[in-house]
Amino acid sequence: MTSVGRATWLCFSLCLVVVLLPCEGRNSQSLHVRLPHGGWLIGRHLTTHNGQPMRAFMGVPYAEPPLGELRFRPPVAASAWQGERLAVKDAPICLQRDPFRRDTLIEGSEDCLYLNVYTPGSRSRINASLPVMVWFHGGGWQCGSGISSFYGPDFLLDHDIVLVSANFRLGPLGFLSTETLDCPGNNGLKDQVEVLRWVRSNIEAFGGDPGSVTVFGESAGGASVTYHMLSPKSRGLLHRGIAQSGTYFNPWAQPAHKGVAAGRAEKLAKLVGCGGGDSSWEEKLKCLRQRPADDIVASLYDMFVWDFDPMIPFPPVIEPDHEGAFLTVPPRQALQPHGLELPLMIGATAEEGLLKTAALLNLPQLMAEFKSQFGQVLPVVLNYDHHDEGVQRRITQRIESFYFKQGHDYSKANHQNLTDLISDGWFVAGIDEYMRLRLNQPQDAVVAPTYVYLFDHKGAASFSEIFKGERNEFYGACHAEELQYLFPIGRELFVSAVPTPQDLQLRQLMLQLWVSFARTGNPNPTNASFSLPTWRPAYSYPVEYARLGTKMDAEDAEEAASLLRLESSLMQQRVDFWSELQAHLPATSRAHNEL
Repeated sequence: MTSVGRATWLCFSLCLVVVLLPCEGRNSQSLHVRLPHGGWLIGRHLTTHNGQPMRAFMGVPYAEPPLGELRFRPPVAASAWQGERLAVKDAPICLQRDPFRRDTLIEGSEDCLYLNVYTPGSRSRINASLPVMVWFHGGGWQCGSGISSFYGPDFLLDHDIVLVSANFRLGPLGFLSTETLDCPGNNGLKDQVEVLRWVRSNIEAFGGDPGSVTVFGESAGGASVTYHMLSPKSRGLLHRGIAQSGTYFNPWAQPAHKGVAAGRAEKLAKLVGCGGGDSSWEEKLKCLRQRPADDIVASLYDMFVWDFDPMIPFPPVIEPDHEGAFLTVPPRQALQPHGLELPLMIGATAEEGLLKTAALLNLPQLMAEFKSQFGQVLPVVLNYDHHDEGVQRRITQRIESFYFKQGHDYSKANHQNLTDLISDGWFVAGIDEYMRLRLNQPQDAVVAPTYVYLFDHKGAASFSEIFKGERNEFYGACHAEELQYLFPIGRELFVSAVPTPQDLQLRQLMLQLWVSFARTGNPNPTNASFSLPTWRPAYSYPVEYARLGTKMDAEDAEEAASLLRLESSLMQQRVDFWSELQAHLPATSRAHNEL
């Protein structure tokens, strides 16, 4: 090659590099987002389950690390930064121990207040800002996370939305309370408020609409949704709610009567060597802030009375009245919370109680203790052991006569009454009470539509496996069962399960229902890929609701194809029992929002 030829080739090569550089994935401008404070985030490219491009911005700080002096204090908004910040991987989960899996492992980090944002990869066909869906995970406010390996965007981002998932402090690090201004409590819920404030301030930069925010969650995440529809601190930060298997009326989610939270804080301080003598709360908290976080989280298991009950030793609390308080009034005293004005989708699974009974049915020693100590254990399990012994006995007798008319039978083949008891006591009764709050308002009250569902599906895999059930036995639609149809949880939890055709159809249906509700406040899709009956909101009792899924075998094609059926009188006899039981409790207990 001549010198002229070499020069020509070099010139062509340089021009080619200049042309190609803007197309290189690492430098794609679509993955650069500038936040209002001036700093930049650099995200990553991912694809959805169906191969659609999406942008992911992961490990984004929304609050300062709650370390040292910030431990046991409300969140402090994250500081601004200059220049670029890489946001391409999950942050650590919040420090935790998982009693639902009966784990001894302590995992996570105290530096965990981060969120993930997922958006469609191409905006060329979208002219308006997208609805935003903010996910708060379950786990009893003591375990779980918002990371992508569990609550990833793979399914939801096949639709045009912006998805936000977040970590928040858990267990004693998130919910310890002295019931004084020294440490009022509810810091995990205040973390969630900080997430919603971050969304309001920043989501427009990602193509999201800050005026169209749907908060959704399951179990404690569902109860969190209802708390945000109650607390004045959250007013205006959300516009719709989806409460899956949880409300603040569930006994595990209710603030305990006065003195319980402070007593548990005192016990924790002693367990980690911070409770000596007549030291003040100020001194105890100073000591607790210096103790290893692992030691504090480990103490969670010392709070249980029998097995892993009471289910949540550190629930939300009623705070002393102060400027930063999230909750100062028992929920039953807040007769018209601002959330009445917001559309709500709310529901449960058909056998929620398998969260507990799966272990009872498969751990013989645990069942033997439960049977032999039924009168002492049931008040602890169902959170009414704070009553005097006479009241406890009367409640237990009424429960026995209602659920075990033919005597106790705890066999796997005949577990339904026991599972129904736990389902109702832990979940269904509290969900029903929240629906009654919305549906029994005065005629002049402004109440947005309430859409009710019951998830009742037999899939290829069941969460009862996670809670110590047998892998190849189907007990019913377990607590958390619906999550695998909204998120790609199955790839982590159920690696040997192959989804059935009905599973795939149900996933497609549920995604359309959830996304449609997030867009409009109405779950009925305008462009459904199914022929669906119209799901109407509930306005009165008996409650109209949608039953999602089928328990028929796959070969029964005609029945299995009907994955949304409209019904009424949701577990009416059972919820009436609990409503009547609640009404006959001592007035002081009702005032304190307890079973």
